[in-house]
Parts: sequence; structure tokens; C-alpha cells
Amino acid sequence: MTHALITLATLSVLAIGSSTAFAQVFTGRVDVTIEDATGGRMPGVLVELTGPGAQSEVSDAQGQAHFLNMPVGTYTLKASLPGFNPFTNNEVQVATGAATPLMIRLAVAGLPEMINVTAVSPLVDTKRETTTTHLTLEELQNIPTARDPWVVLQTVPTIYVDRVNVGGSESGQQSVYLGKGSVGTDNTWNIDGVPITDMGATGSTPTYFDFDMFQEMAITTGGANAQNPTPGVQLNLVLKKGSNTAHGNVRYYFENEALQGNNLSQSFAQQLDAVAGGLSAACRGSNFTEHCGNRTDSYKDYGFDLGGPLLRDHLWGWGSRGKTNPRNLTLNGDPDETVLENYALKIDGRVSANTRGNFTFFQGNKLKSGRDAGPTRPQETTWDQDGPTKYYKGEGTFVVAHSLFAAARYAYVSSSFQLKPKGGLDADFYKDDAGVWHNSYYFYTTTRPQYYAGGDASYFKDRHELKFGFAWRRTPVDSLSQVTGRHIITFHVEYPKMVAQAQQDYVLRTVGEYANAFVTDTISMNRLTVIAGLRWDRQTSSLAATTAPAVLNVPLLPAVTAKAVQNAYEFSNVAPRVGITYALDHSRKTVARGSYAMFASQLPGTAAAFISPIQPYTYIYYNAVDRNGNRVADLNEIDFAAGVRGSNNVDLAHPGVASTTNTIGAIRAPRTQEMLFGIDRELMPNFGASATVTYRYMDNFLWNPRNGVTPASYVQSGTFTGTFESLGTVSVPLYSALSAQPGYHAEHRPDYHRRYLGFELSLIKRMSNRWMGRAAVASTSWNEYFDSAAAILDKTRTVSPSGDYSNLQSSGPLVNGGTVAVQSAGSGKSDTFLVAPRYQVVANTFYQGPWGLDFAANWLLRQGYAQPFYRSRVNTGDPVVSNKSVLLVSKVDDFRLQRVSSLDARLEKIFKFDRFSAAFDLDVFNLFNRATILQRQLDARVTTFNNILELMNPRILRIGARLFF
Repeated sequence: MTHALITLATLSVLAIGSSTAFAQVFTGRVDVTIEDATGGRMPGVLVELTGPGAQSEVSDAQGQAHFLNMPVGTYTLKASLPGFNPFTNNEVQVATGAATPLMIRLAVAGLPEMINVTAVSPLVDTKRETTTTHLTLEELQNIPTARDPWVVLQTVPTIYVDRVNVGGSESGQQSVYLGKGSVGTDNTWNIDGVPITDMGATGSTPTYFDFDMFQEMAITTGGANAQNPTPGVQLNLVLKKGSNTAHGNVRYYFENEALQGNNLSQSFAQQLDAVAGGLSAACRGSNFTEHCGNRTDSYKDYGFDLGGPLLRDHLWGWGSRGKTNPRNLTLNGDPDETVLENYALKIDGRVSANTRGNFTFFQGNKLKSGRDAGPTRPQETTWDQDGPTKYYKGEGTFVVAHSLFAAARYAYVSSSFQLKPKGGLDADFYKDDAGVWHNSYYFYTTTRPQYYAGGDASYFKDRHELKFGFAWRRTPVDSLSQVTGRHIITFHVEYPKMVAQAQQDYVLRTVGEYANAFVTDTISMNRLTVIAGLRWDRQTSSLAATTAPAVLNVPLLPAVTAKAVQNAYEFSNVAPRVGITYALDHSRKTVARGSYAMFASQLPGTAAAFISPIQPYTYIYYNAVDRNGNRVADLNEIDFAAGVRGSNNVDLAHPGVASTTNTIGAIRAPRTQEMLFGIDRELMPNFGASATVTYRYMDNFLWNPRNGVTPASYVQSGTFTGTFESLGTVSVPLYSALSAQPGYHAEHRPDYHRRYLGFELSLIKRMSNRWMGRAAVASTSWNEYFDSAAAILDKTRTVSPSGDYSNLQSSGPLVNGGTVAVQSAGSGKSDTFLVAPRYQVVANTFYQGPWGLDFAANWLLRQGYAQPFYRSRVNTGDPVVSNKSVLLVSKVDDFRLQRVSSLDARLEKIFKFDRFSAAFDLDVFNLFNRATILQRQLDARVTTFNNILELMNPRILRIGARLFF
């Protein structure tokens, strides 16, 4: 830690100023071409760009000037040359990762001057090589949302999330979200261009954020940029910064029960009370007319940010502090409260015209009481959570020569948290016949630091722009997952009959390391632009030495020691990227584009745990009968004499011996190949349209089959039959391997691939003429294909398949050409299954009305979640895994929940004073007060099968006040 901070501080001292991580990943650029009245290129013109950043250049022999590494925002551009009239444009827009092209024509002095130009910068990027949605500060501040990154993600076409956030009701938890046929582990998070993705929960963020920290969010879902590491969703969070103009913001937002409606009819509420385990006491006390359903008990969001010059033209500072406190109530009235605390500081400076740098500090902490509360998780089984994340970054940018620009950066992230069950660490916990947990739950603690260093450069020569860069990252993970009490979980099976599952601690210590390099050449030929690049990635996951203690009174679960293994997983990939854009008209207002890209999937930092003798969910179980009525299996109630009834990750042929026979074959990273075709059109000033078709082919998938097991090993061992509500009578064949050897083997899944096809149409209106807006429609499909019998091992159809880096114990739906379904791993959403929506519509708008009144709205419409009904704990006699969750429907999307539609609105009153403005906001979420069903109990084994588990929160008002300058 000390070495990391010394390195970071040294870099910051060497070069203080603004930054450009990953060459335009979180900053933007302006490309200026200057001509005279005859169309001839003009070298030697002084071009000055001022705004959130300041830079001046002299046009080269091709009459071009390039402004790289510019912070996002609105700029003024001036061009001057003796003997010519000066040129000024006050509306130059710079967006994250985008190029703003400007064509300037200077008139000879004495002709009409071109001063105070009102034309704005174009919406169409002629060098665009990605599908990226830019959420500007204007949209983030003026559109009514729940004010967290995940609700912003769901407004991007082709991205779908696992929850509906009504006015902050879900802001205490991360959402699981998917992009274009990509898995969640391929998602990445970045702050000011530095990756912070949590590699211990790969694809998620290690922290939460204050919404008013952001200057812009840029969300990329595909394209040929060689700097994009994975096929997943790339989220870049751009923090605000100081400038020569002081700016600040103070806000307070508030919601409570009195501002909330009721979206359940009396009869519906009574029905829910009878079948969902009981609604809240407040609902019953109102005779089921008020306080019913999933609700927000209270919500508070307050804080400030302030930025400005510390030494004008040389040193600038910005800082913020924020706190968000949602408190929610589940269907049965259990509380789930979160406190998010955030601090941030950014110092920018300029040592000289050619040397700049910055230092950034950020701290986010999450304090949670009642995590995962719900109908199946009463209060004593919920978690209390605590754990801060701290982020330090130092960065320098350098103009090495007239045509060579470079940047270097170092970052350190300190991250840890724990989940402590409210029932305590000494209590034994159990799951009843209704699928409800009691007494306590798992305990979890983890530490996940991150180390990062990188650099990149851009070089201009004639029609070529060469970019190249390198980065390195190290992500250790040290975690413990523990069953509380005596390490025995009890499952009721027609109580008082029970199953007693003795389970060993899961101790995990791994180290992920990642190195990458890229090079691209952008060739500009009048209307045609060709962008060709290569990306190299090396990803490794290593196992560190550790020990898991024995389970007392269970000889079959002795202490286990894992030895260190260096580079257990090692992927090296070279991925080509090429993109072509062509301006269809001379004004460059219509641009056609196409690209090809190859991506390697992201290796989880914890993947090496696969070869550890300490495995997750290592257990044996026995039959038991409760004789004393405490509902848990005491040692004298367990039928040890009858022997072990089942196990997982335990070699019963060698009792008491713990070792691993898991092996890793010659494997490569899963691969995605993408072809993208699109057209962009500037319909009028500040109003543009974009249409994109994306096709993806995914192969090289991994699986970890049991040693000694092949497709020929499986024979039908029985048939599961039954009659169930909504399904009728079902008959599902069950299969079992004839034999199996201990351990698993990581290899490529043969003859298996997936395909994705999506279409998206977007409209964007930048702020002008008193209004702005953004709208999009999308239609997507994501399917899997089994090209031969070798692609299927166990033919028992289950609700979801095992992951690429976990033991193969579940085969999935096994429908050739069927829809890919992803079961959410998000908090409280285990019965949410994400499938690509066939339709998705998002739209928002903001209008500045008379008398200081502003109006805004935000609308989301998409297809509902899938309902793949299943029956858990079906004993197939399979030596690989005996109990399976058997799929009861033909296809995972045969049944769907109701479509999701949510409309939010804002009425705002602005008061403008001499040096500041005040805004008073009234936001309405779920305006039409819908009670959309978001989760049902899909497990036909439990007595609450098909019961509603979650409803969309009712309409609620949010009152807000802001003071800004």
C-alpha cells in the first residue's frame, strides 16, 4: 500500500494536469480542418480552444489541428491568421470517447467577417467506430431518474437489467445487466478511463457512487475500437473537474410513505396476504387499502460539489460529498435499509503548455441493514453490510512533439466488505417446506485490492493517426464464506422429516493479472475513413496458499490445505479490429459505417479456485427427524447409521481424504466475433438519428465436465411427472451417468455456439430552442446451438447451465436454437431470469417553459422477464450430482411475466439570481401506478409455488431542491 501511494504521488508531482486515459476513453477530441475561400488547405493558422480545458495549436501542412485529451463539455474555438478575418464558434461539443470534426473556412480580411458563429458542432462523428451512448451533465441533472448508474444503463437500447428502480427503491443494490449477447462477467467499469471492475465479482463495480459526481457517462455496447477489452457493456464514469470558472451544486431529495400511493386493489392485497406468507401489519391494519406491496419507507439524497481555480490558468480543484439513504419494505413489511456515503477530490494542473497532470481520490462506503430481505428471507436471515472502497489515481499528459501526444497513469483501489447475518454467527439456520429461510444465514467477508498502471500515445502523420498503448493490472482476492453455527444447514422435506447438510468453509485466495497492448491506424481519405487495429491481451489467474478448517463431528470433512499454483489459467489473445466510415454527402451530415471486431472474454480473477481442493459448497448430507421441535437437525437427530445420502465435492471412496483432481486442459478464452452496420444522419442542427444492426457469433465456450464422464456415460434413469398450476401435467426424462471419477476437467465445449442479432434506432436532440430529448427502440435475439451430440453431456434439462469456470453440474434447457436465459445473481433477484427482449423502448425529454417552469419525462417499456418453472432437489441417482433442478417447460421463455412499463415525470421551478440559481423539483415515479409482477416463486417443490414474490413499487413523489452556480 505504501509503495503504491509513493508511486502514485511521484507520478502526480512529475506531471500535474488534465488527463487522457486510454487515449480518449474518458476524454474527447476536436479535429479542425481549415480552408481558404477557394477550398485550399491553410497551414500556420492559430487555433485556440477554451472551456472546461484550454489548448492552442497551429494548423499543420494539411491545414489540420488536433485537440486531444479534452475534458467533456462545451468549448469556444477561435481561429486566426494575419490577413484573414478571425473565426469563432461558441458551441463546440466534446463528448467522452468521441471525435468532433469541424470544417472552418477563413475569408480574406476586408470581406464580411466570420465572427461569433452561431453554428454548432455536428452531431455526426465521421470517425465513429463504436456504438456508444453519451449521457451528458444536462441529461443526468434534468431528467427524472432514481439517480444511480444502473437506471441510466437501462435507458441504453439493447441493455436490460434485472430490476425496476422506482424512485430509488433499488438504489441500495447493484443491478445485474446484460448487453449484446454478452455475459455479465464481460462488463467493465471505469472511472476517468481507469478500470475498476471488481474481479472478485467479475463484471460488477467495487463501490457505489454519488450521482452528482458525474460530468458524463459513456456506455459502449459494441464496435471496433481496439481499446475496448471485452464484448460486454463498457461503462465510463467521467468525474467533474475544476476550471477557471467556479461552479458548485448543493442538493437535497426526499421521499417518504406519505408521498406514496397504493397500487394494489383490496381484493388483490387480500389474495397476496393469503398466499405470499403474509403482507405487512400496516397493510392489514388498513383493511388492505393502504401500505400494501413492495414499498419505499423513506428516501434521502443530499450532498454538494464545488470546483474552481486554485491558481488561475495553472491549478484547479474540485471536490464532492454525498449521502444516499433508501429504506425499503418488502411484501411482508420487512425493512431493507442502505446508507451510501461518498467523497471525491480531483486536483488538475499545468506545469507548462506541454505538461499536465491530475490526482484523484474517491471513497465510497455502503452501510446496509437488511440486505436481501424478502418473502423467503425474513429479518434474521438478512445481512448487515459494511466496507469502504478507496480509489487513488495519478496521471500525466505530455505533448512530446507537434504531432506526438502521450499519457501515463497509475491507480490503486482498496476494497473490502463483509456480510453478517442478523441472526448472528452462532445460530444454525434452516429452510422450511415453503422455501423460507430461518434463524440466520451465511457469513461472508472479502478483501479485493487493485493495482493498475498504463500509458498510451497518438501520433499524426499526413492522413494517418497512429494510436498505441499498454496497461497492466493486478487484482488479488481473499474471501471467506461460512455456514453459521455448527456448519450444518437443515432442509425440511415434509417436516418433521429433514435433510442435514454439513458444509465446509469456503476459503478463497487468488490473484488475477492482466496485461494488454493495442495499436490502431486511422486513415482519413476525404469522405472515407478506415480504422484498423490489433489488440493483445494476456490474462492469468493464480491460486494462493490457504487452509479451510475441519467441520467438527463430521470426519468426512477434515481440514483442507490448498497449495499455491502460479498461472493456473492463462489466456493470450490477439484480436483484430477494423472499421470503415463513409460520408454520403459533402457536408458530412450522413455517414455510413461498418466494422468487424473480435473479442476475448474477461477472465475472472478468481478462476484459479477451480483447481483448489477447497471448493464452494463442499458438503455431505444425511437424513434427520426433528424430535425436540427446534426445527434444526441436532447431532442426535441425524441418522448417521443410514449413511451419507448425498454429497458435493467429497470423495466418498476415500473417506476423510481431501484433495483435488481438478485439471485444466489446453484452453483459450471464449471468443466473440462481431459485425456491425449502421448509418448516422444529422437531420437538422442539434438533431440526429442513428440506426445500427449488430450480429455476433460466440464460440470457444468452456465447461468443466466430471472426470471419466462422456455423453455416452448418461442413460435414462427415470422420469419426473407431476401436475402443477399453470403448467398442467408434465413428464420430464431424467438421466444419470453410469459412473464417475473424482474431480473435473476444464476444456472447450465441443460443437456449441451462440448467436446474437439486434437492431437499434436512436434519436437525439441536443439542448437548443429550449428543449432536448433522447429516444430509442431496439429488438434483440440471443440463441444457443448444439451442432452435434458432443455438445450435450447430461441430457437432463435444467433451469440454467453451469458457468464457464464452475463444475459442470447443470446442463441448462438444451433446446437447439433456443433462447439463452441468465439467472440473476443480484441481491434478492434469484427468481429473475434475463432473456433478450424482443422489444424495448426508451425515451426522455426536457423542456424549458415560461416563467422559470421546466418539464421533463422519462419512459421505459420492455418485454417481461422469463418464467422457467422448475422443480428443485429431484434425485436422479447421478454420481456427478444426484439432486437437480429440473426444467418443467419446453423452452425457458414459454412463459413470461408482464411487460414492464414505467413513466416518470418532473415539474421544476427555477429561480435565477445574480450569481446563482435555485431549483425546486417535484418528481413523480411510476406515474400510472402500475403493480407489475416482477418475481414469482418458480420452484414447484415448495408449497408457495407460483406465488408472487415481488411487485413493482407504487407511484411515489420525490421533493428536491438544488442550489447551483
